[in-house]
Amino acid sequence: MSGDSLRRILTPLFGAAICLAAMPHTGAVQRSAILEQFVERFVARATSASGAEDAGRIDIYIQRWSTDNELDSLRGTVTEGAPDKLLPVLQNLQRRAGVILMPGVQGLGARSRTRTPRNLRFAREVVTATGRRVIAASDEHLGLGESRRDGRRSFEEFTLMDIRFGPDGTGVGKLATAADVAYSPATKILEVKNYATQPVRLIDVRSEKP
Repeated sequence: MSGDSLRRILTPLFGAAICLAAMPHTGAVQRSAILEQFVERFVARATSASGAEDAGRIDIYIQRWSTDNELDSLRGTVTEGAPDKLLPVLQNLQRRAGVILMPGVQGLGARSRTRTPRNLRFAREVVTATGRRVIAASDEHLGLGESRRDGRRSFEEFTLMDIRFGPDGTGVGKLATAADVAYSPATKILEVKNYATQPVRLIDVRSEKP
């Protein structure tokens, strides 16, 4: 799919998400109409790779949960030891799953302050013995933990986001590129390899269902 075609497909969803995020006092009817495009919304705070300080608000909008067939197509590349195929397989999925809004950059003009949308091509949820997990994948670089300026860099990259929620409904999220993605036979879902040892990139993740 060409870049122009992809932009035409994604623009309406990005526009709705940005509109909702930028209008906290939207009227109830208008807000409800926008939220109807999504099955779930998560809000979170990004953490800085250089320390534990807050790196900005993150909004994750799930338009739909991915199918078993879509999961199987990604799982096969992982279990076959072909992480380099994850990106093209993800890009071949025909329907987007949602969008994530990254923080803007302050002090560099109005355009830089605009929050940066990144496409999510895959999203699944699973409930385990320890709590709920949400897995999402983008075919673009997700610069969570980087400086806000670096985080806005746009290039193709398979990025998996693994969010795990505790009993109180609050979660933390970690990221992995293709080489650090694993498949869990227990939960039957993709996950960040060696999750416990990876740095936290999202904190205070909470569901705000439409």
